[in-house]
Amino acid sequence: MSSRRLLYAALATGAMAVLLSGCATLGPAYTPDANAPRDKGTVYVYRPKAFGGGAISYTVSANGTELSSLPAGGYFVYYATPGETEFSAKTEAKTSVTVDVKPGQTYYVQGTIGMGVFVGHPHLTQVTSDVGAKEIASCKLVPPAAPKAVAKTGS
Repeated sequence: MSSRRLLYAALATGAMAVLLSGCATLGPAYTPDANAPRDKGTVYVYRPKAFGGGAISYTVSANGTELSSLPAGGYFVYYATPGETEFSAKTEAKTSVTVDVKPGQTYYVQGTIGMGVFVGHPHLTQVTSDVGAKEIASCKLVPPAAPKAVAKTGS
């Protein structure tokens, strides 16, 4: 095999690895949560499947605390303390949306991805319950992140 063909094969293999690394294994299909705490607001954060940017996943935070990754076609549930909660996501650009959470209420935050220079730019938007309930129906639960390992220091 010529060195040029080897180079093309290596580049193609690398490109496929990068594309597939953004794919997440998602859990079960969406079902409304019936066990929400009464003293909190239920916020569904979801991202409909889309062809563009589908291989890019980004982490969503609430008031600066990381919650979960958000791949295309995925969703997760967050029980928010009443009051203003800022949901944010960042790749090479940052986006945020603030939701005024009331106890016992349900909210939907839609994530999308737009064009970026090197990586897609995340976008978060609060949508109405009608829109959110319809769009999230085709999404699957994002499994919780594995706990981070804690390094032991010896003495």
